Amino acid sequence: MPQTQLTLMLIVGVVAMVLVPGTIEATFASSQRNPIGRERGNVLKNITGTQEYENHIVTSQLDASEPVRMMYRGIREVYNRLLGPTGMRDEGVSLQARVPPHVPFPCDVRGYRSSPVPRSVHQLRPGDFDVVAALGDSLTSATGANSRQFWELLIDNRGLSWCIGGQGNWRTHLTLPNILKEFNPRLFGYSFADSYNVHLPSQFNVAEIIATTSDMPYNAASLVERMKSDPRNGHLKANAALHLDLVLRFLQRNDFICRVNWKNHWKLLTIMIGGNDFCSDVCFQTNATEWINRDQEKYLLTTLHYLKKTMPRTLVNLVPSPLINLSFSIDKVQAPLTCQFVRPIECSCLYGPKYSARRNLYRQLERRFVQIMERVSHRPEFHSDEFTVVYQPFYRDASVFYRRDGKPDLSIMAIDCVHLSQKGHAVSANGLWNNMLEPTRHKTTALRELFEEFRCPTPQNPYIKTYYNS
Repeated sequence: MPQTQLTLMLIVGVVAMVLVPGTIEATFASSQRNPIGRERGNVLKNITGTQEYENHIVTSQLDASEPVRMMYRGIREVYNRLLGPTGMRDEGVSLQARVPPHVPFPCDVRGYRSSPVPRSVHQLRPGDFDVVAALGDSLTSATGANSRQFWELLIDNRGLSWCIGGQGNWRTHLTLPNILKEFNPRLFGYSFADSYNVHLPSQFNVAEIIATTSDMPYNAASLVERMKSDPRNGHLKANAALHLDLVLRFLQRNDFICRVNWKNHWKLLTIMIGGNDFCSDVCFQTNATEWINRDQEKYLLTTLHYLKKTMPRTLVNLVPSPLINLSFSIDKVQAPLTCQFVRPIECSCLYGPKYSARRNLYRQLERRFVQIMERVSHRPEFHSDEFTVVYQPFYRDASVFYRRDGKPDLSIMAIDCVHLSQKGHAVSANGLWNNMLEPTRHKTTALRELFEEFRCPTPQNPYIKTYYNS
């Protein structure tokens, strides 16, 4: 059956469910006998959001059917092209103050790429990383980072992302890759422009909007496949409009050399997840408060075990999400009207009128998950010479009241007061960088003003801190 006919039937079916009495009730009754999974299930039942899921957590109501996935991807593509590259804007209160050309980089970068290449992850200098990658949700894809209107919130400004963006340089866009590029100009894997995760400019940023902890095993496998299929030949920027799936089909028919030297390159992977679990998911699941932390730990362990098995020479930054803490801190100020309009939609478990009465409970569960992340990062099986996990807590106590004068700074937030602005991503990159050079149990746990403190490696302490070298 042609694709257009499938799409038309889908739309007609959805309309029928809305207009015909009893359709939704019948769907719900049937769903109890046939739980929906990632790879199977009736798409019309899936759209209602009333059925039981095999893995308990609804990860996306658009992922149970290939026709819907294609339609969803097509809508986002058209939307992205109509609005244009918002990430290229260079003025506004929500952008970091540009650093003048005469101001030098804060650190001495000489001597911080090892020769020969280190054999242990616990002896890595900042310049030793060859590849960067990231897993996460919309805060990692930099969704709406340069938005000025609420309809621009669906644009992913991935080149600006705090942990994986590489657009511009540290003077214009402070990001972790733009810091590391000062130590190793050959670093690759970072996103360099507005893009969705199926576009080439996203590179090794496979973060996706509305992603939850349950998505991480799947996304980790997608990342590994992407890294192993990434060609050395062919300039990515010259093909930025192409889709990754088209490139992969091309590679299946042609010999190529992978850019990632899997056994020799040192890789830096940042994982931040958990915000959507409590912002837009927990309130829709049956008895979720009884099992969500247990399942989150299970999915986190599954992800890290898979990465340890498949990704040699990797340091993982495990970062708690700031979404819930930032949301609670914004409640103490008069939020703009756009925030009051958008937050109940984007974060319905905290601000939707039907569920907001339980928001303090959801925050307690989120705080418990932060403790789980830290405990998991200390497990002995995740530490060897080839692989290690480091809990980086700079987001743990995140707040818009982060300045020295104690006044709130909403300019670190995007127009919806849910996502981070470009300035917020820069402040976050500064925090992550400092954490990476701070020893265990002495790491900063809150945001600080941009460049208020910018740590540097020294001859006495040249290594990225891990649990073994702190």
